[in-house]
Amino acid sequence: MTDKSVLIIDDSPTNRKMLADILKDEVDVLEADTGEKGLGLLKSHIGHIGIVLLDLIMPGMSGFDVLSEMKREHMMDYVPVIMISSADEPGNIEKAFDLGALDFISRPYSERIVRRRVLTTISLFQKQASIASKIDRQYKADDELIDKRTGLPYKKNFFNQVDTALRNPNLVPLYMVAMDIDHFKLFNSYYSWERGDEYIKKIGSILASSTQRHGGVAGYLGGDDFALLCPARFDLVNSLSEQLNRYLTENSFEPSFRTNFGIYSVDMARATDAKALYDLAAIALETIRGDYTRTVTVYDPAMIQKEQDEYKRLLNIRSGIKNGEFTIYIQPKVDMNTGHILGGEALARWIHDGTVYSPGLFVPVMEKNGLISSLDKLIWDRSARYIKKLIGEGINPLPISVNISTTDIFTMDVPEFFSELIRAYDIPPALLEAELSESTFQKAPERAADVVSRFHDIGMSVSYDDFGSGYAPLSTIESMDVDMLKIDTTFLRMSHENPERSRNILEPVLAMAQQIQLPVIIEGVETEGQADFLKRMGCYYAQGYLFYTPMPTERFTRLISDPAMVETEGLMIGAPQAYRVRQILSSDYISDDMVTNIFGSIVILNRIGSIVHVGWSLLDHYRNSSLQELVDKDNSTSMSDFVQDEDREKFDRLFESAVENKDQGAKGTITFVTSEGQIRVRIRLYYLRSNVNEQIFYSMLDQIDE
Repeated sequence: MTDKSVLIIDDSPTNRKMLADILKDEVDVLEADTGEKGLGLLKSHIGHIGIVLLDLIMPGMSGFDVLSEMKREHMMDYVPVIMISSADEPGNIEKAFDLGALDFISRPYSERIVRRRVLTTISLFQKQASIASKIDRQYKADDELIDKRTGLPYKKNFFNQVDTALRNPNLVPLYMVAMDIDHFKLFNSYYSWERGDEYIKKIGSILASSTQRHGGVAGYLGGDDFALLCPARFDLVNSLSEQLNRYLTENSFEPSFRTNFGIYSVDMARATDAKALYDLAAIALETIRGDYTRTVTVYDPAMIQKEQDEYKRLLNIRSGIKNGEFTIYIQPKVDMNTGHILGGEALARWIHDGTVYSPGLFVPVMEKNGLISSLDKLIWDRSARYIKKLIGEGINPLPISVNISTTDIFTMDVPEFFSELIRAYDIPPALLEAELSESTFQKAPERAADVVSRFHDIGMSVSYDDFGSGYAPLSTIESMDVDMLKIDTTFLRMSHENPERSRNILEPVLAMAQQIQLPVIIEGVETEGQADFLKRMGCYYAQGYLFYTPMPTERFTRLISDPAMVETEGLMIGAPQAYRVRQILSSDYISDDMVTNIFGSIVILNRIGSIVHVGWSLLDHYRNSSLQELVDKDNSTSMSDFVQDEDREKFDRLFESAVENKDQGAKGTITFVTSEGQIRVRIRLYYLRSNVNEQIFYSMLDQIDE
């Protein structure tokens, strides 16, 4: 008998045989038809049984009774339990989890899921036991004086040295500094154990050099945690931060794995023991975890209250997960031209004590405490379940997109999870869409590309979310083979006062998307002005409060139940008008002579105060015409000096109106007096930009009589 043996405890011979047939090629199988027999086999083979598959509902000694007895005798410290239940028995499943079960398999059985869950649970439990053994050995090694890897005083020795130093009556003002590495739990996944050790050693070396030069005590506390007692000089700590984070850049490490510093200024009049001082510095450190704007912070008494409030919230969040308080709201995606709904994005909501909380309240706490992937899996499951519910009710579902975090792709096999989810709920894969953020594509491009490829293998589409939130080049989008691009209006900084900036940013993005046949969705559209601007730019699809706020699934269901409200033809590819015009001008549709004739009437005007000069014109177009003298940029006389006195005020107003109405421009008829006499000219002006005190305009001039 091997340590991968499986004990099946189930009163149904049919169920036992089905499970045994699924597993017999992978593991040895033991069977028991009652709870009493199962416990007997377990006790006699405790060192060899790798897992128990336990039916919850049995006559006599039920599965719950077996779990209680195993918990009382600490058997679950040595063998994991997967319960056998029906998916429609949530109360029983929760009770079994409370008693120590790790997972459940629902009937009817899926061979692949049963085999994968059993073998994975055995493997993970054995790894966990190995890690626990290693931790136990680590605790036993806590009495070591010096850490061999970093060369620094280790744990208890460090605190003892600090306590000794604090008893010196001639001490200068001191800082206690807590240090750790942001996201270090992902470091070894991103690089390797060897490179992780390399970074840890470097920190130890730099801290040791600092104490040699400036005095103090540096210590290593295990994992990625360091501590430092040093002179109370902020510049000293800031210099350490710069050295360590510069090392990341110089050695091609991802900068998000930076070293952070929390400082507690030691009050010598009320100095306490070293561990208490470190705890206060660690509280300061916690406040900047995940904050990319700071690497060093100083303790403030208010931080304790914040930490206590956050801890209470964490307890409520954990309780909320257990009690099913987290659910999904859906924000529709719409066609701005028709108002039709073409899909939705599933967003997490926490309904606690009758109040609906948005992610801003709970996501940062969950990220900080390693719960974000648990939340994500819950949201993915709720989304798949909702799609299944729509299909069961005879409603044609629209695609629902869900968010995938960087942590998710490092800590689990995300495509495999979705593959199992799709099989479990028996839904078309095209109805679940994955959204990966720009930060994920930047931090882990190879892993992200692999995830995108495997999503496509499943039949799911992938969106590139939050484009513009970082500094990813446009080429990143094409290289990632995504199916949709999502841009937030905050990236565009859209405003009525400065549409040129938004246009200059958006136009090349849309042009690139059009070239690679990539649909674009704009998020955060809140005003009619924004919507009108985006539609003129060739953007058809949007999410935002102008159309719909995130809503409960019941309301979304009512909306899409009306065929007149939905769009099922899929997304079209948009392009800005200007881009389409340039395509025509650069094509074979138009000759050089035609271009010359089209642009011949365009003149660039430079205006300083009320004086207007010609900056550029296609002079050949005006050669031998009455306008030649007026549009010659080399003429020493300014254009404004040619204006007839009666039209000077009207001429000035044209320029002011062009500035005020940037999209529509300004137009009017002005009489100029040249050496050839009076000329009436139809002028159309468009404001381009300002340089210092000079305004620049495009102008179209057409003589209407002489």
